[in-house]
Amino acid sequence: MSAITKSLTVLLGLTVCGVSGYVLYLLIHKDEDDDYLDTLAKASKFKTHEVKVPKEIVRSLIGRSGRHIKQIQEQSSTKIFFRDTDSDEYKICVVKGSIEACHIAENLIQEFIDNQPVLESEDMWVPTVSVGKIIGRSGEKISEIRSLSGSKITVTDDLDDRMLNSKRITIKGTKEQINVAKSLIDDIVEEVMEQQQRLEASLAKREPRIPLKSPDLAKTIESPRVERMSPLPGQPEKPFEVYISAMVDPSRFWVQIVGPKATELDCLVEEMTEYYNKIENRTVHELQEVKKGDLVAAKFMYDNKWYRAEVLNLLEEVANDDNEKRAELYYVDYGDTDVVACKDVYELRTDFLRLHFQAIECFLARVEPTGDSWSEEARDRFEEWTHVAQWKKLSAKMNGYSVREKTRAKREGSPVPGVDLYEIEEHDIDIAEELVKAGLATFKKDSGALGSCRTNSNSSISVTSSLS
Repeated sequence: MSAITKSLTVLLGLTVCGVSGYVLYLLIHKDEDDDYLDTLAKASKFKTHEVKVPKEIVRSLIGRSGRHIKQIQEQSSTKIFFRDTDSDEYKICVVKGSIEACHIAENLIQEFIDNQPVLESEDMWVPTVSVGKIIGRSGEKISEIRSLSGSKITVTDDLDDRMLNSKRITIKGTKEQINVAKSLIDDIVEEVMEQQQRLEASLAKREPRIPLKSPDLAKTIESPRVERMSPLPGQPEKPFEVYISAMVDPSRFWVQIVGPKATELDCLVEEMTEYYNKIENRTVHELQEVKKGDLVAAKFMYDNKWYRAEVLNLLEEVANDDNEKRAELYYVDYGDTDVVACKDVYELRTDFLRLHFQAIECFLARVEPTGDSWSEEARDRFEEWTHVAQWKKLSAKMNGYSVREKTRAKREGSPVPGVDLYEIEEHDIDIAEELVKAGLATFKKDSGALGSCRTNSNSSISVTSSLS
């Protein structure tokens, strides 16, 4: 074979190898392109959808233990989770899956939202005297009404200007739920009003024949006990709500427990005011002599309403040059004191003793004044932070007791309880800690379960007005 022939043979061999390699490259590159295009196509079919869900429906949409939302995920082959937003009205439901799967899930979610019953809110006004029965002991009755009707029921503390003798009850739920709740409440109101009418009719028949009662007769009647605060069995640290009705300083103030008894007290005051505002009724209950320790009915100077009071002392000082005798009174349901002319104090009608005295004397646990006694600034801050006599709720926890001489003249009752007080406007604010932070108090060295109270027995008591 010649040299030319050998060269041609080698050249052709290289050419065939090159062509074969190029063809193989094209085939491999095509497969890679096909894989890339297939992945791109699959990715283009995978979507994320967002659905706005009203916040009040979210819990129902999820279902107990997530059962309902899991069912939607299985039916639509999607992944679903919720995301918070800045809106107070809705949350975002995020749905992930194929386009078709997302549409199925979105339709199922929207169908669930559309089928939810329309929730409404309605106010009804009931006589104040019936509120205690509507709430029931420890809230048992109102809980029963909520359970039977399926509605949410709230009794407001504020009186409407147009209906001073009524309280507003707000009912939320479906129209049917609201109607059931209103019917149950109306039944209670009707029952209470019938009882009131029978009582008033009975009193109306007897009043013209009531003989003048001797002051000594009232003393034979056992006076009611003072309302007490005590933790529920097994729940010694369970908080409860109180009003601060009067104060001397952080070591001596009075509370009323928020609940049905406070409502009963409001009714009692209105009933006493209506009764003692009539001259003929006051004439029947005039006292020939006022004595220390007597339980009496008297007006409070700031609001001209009538209240239950106890005579602490008889004062001999001259008032307005009329030489009339005056009495220092302790208002047993509020804790404050006032000086009233003896001629303006009347015998307390016996049925007005049916309710326990509501003022509970307390001291602020864990702290004591930085000096020998509480400074004026400390008293002012405590009054401001606890909203004395403003009927704003505080949260309280019991924290020990102290034995000391009480304000009341005769019926001493149990030791004075210590409490921790918390402002609950937005978040819990510990009143004792705030006094310490302000440099107005110090923590006691032993601030455990049994607290102690520092008081100045020689200081006079000037209590903040609570009945205005």
